[in-house]
Amino acid sequence: MSGGVRGGEVTYDGRSLIINGERKVLFSGSIHYPRSPREMWPSLISKAKEGGLDVIQTYVFWNLHEPQPGKYDFSGRRDLVRFIKEIQAQGLYASIRIGPFIQSEWSYGGLPFWLHDVPGITFRCDNEPFKKM
Repeated sequence: MSGGVRGGEVTYDGRSLIINGERKVLFSGSIHYPRSPREMWPSLISKAKEGGLDVIQTYVFWNLHEPQPGKYDFSGRRDLVRFIKEIQAQGLYASIRIGPFIQSEWSYGGLPFWLHDVPGITFRCDNEPFKKM
């Protein structure tokens, strides 16, 4: 693999993924980018590749990226784009698990603490204030 799919075609036929016409069985493992300094990412990804992985899976941590309503932070260990680009540079695929609730032994399941201040909100259910977040 060189640099992931990048503009290619991905299909599924009930048996496996087919990427650019080639049947693939992919092996995936998790590296959660905010749990290590970004200087470690190249080494961690390289070791995962050496161990036989094709895909790096990660969550997107809402409470990390939006610590206050409307104020976003993608700096340092929060730099999701840099993490994904490093995965691609090493010839692997990325699987991004978007919340809002992620669990992952992460504080508050990845939900921002400020959600408690939203009037009428009920978490993780069919609730208009929650769905509008």
